Amino acid sequence: MPDLKIMRGKDKKKKINEVEFNEEFEEIGALFNQGAVKSLSRLQEIKPTNLSRAMQMGYYTFLEKLRNPENFSIEEIIKLAIFIGTDYNKILEVINKMIQEKYKI
Repeated sequence: MPDLKIMRGKDKKKKINEVEFNEEFEEIGALFNQGAVKSLSRLQEIKPTNLSRAMQMGYYTFLEKLRNPENFSIEEIIKLAIFIGTDYNKILEVINKMIQEKYKI
C-alpha cells in the first residue's frame, strides 16, 4: 500500500513565497500592465491549461473562477500575479470592475 504522506507531499499547494515568475506567462502579465485585460475570462484564451496547472488548480475550477472572480482567494490572486509578472493590484482592479458590473454595485 502506498505511503499516504508521500502522496500528499506531491500534491501540496505551494505557498506564496514558493511561487516564482514563469516566463511562459509573461504575455499575460504584459496585457495586465498595459491595461488590456478588462475581464479575467480573457485568460481562457491564453494557455489556460498550463496556467491552471501552475496555479495547482483543476482546469474547470480555474475556468469557473475566471468567470466568477469573486471566488478567487487573495492568496490565489497573489500567486497568479507572481506567475504572470504583474502587481496583484492590477488583477484586483479587474476583479473589482467585474464584480461591480455583475452585481450592479
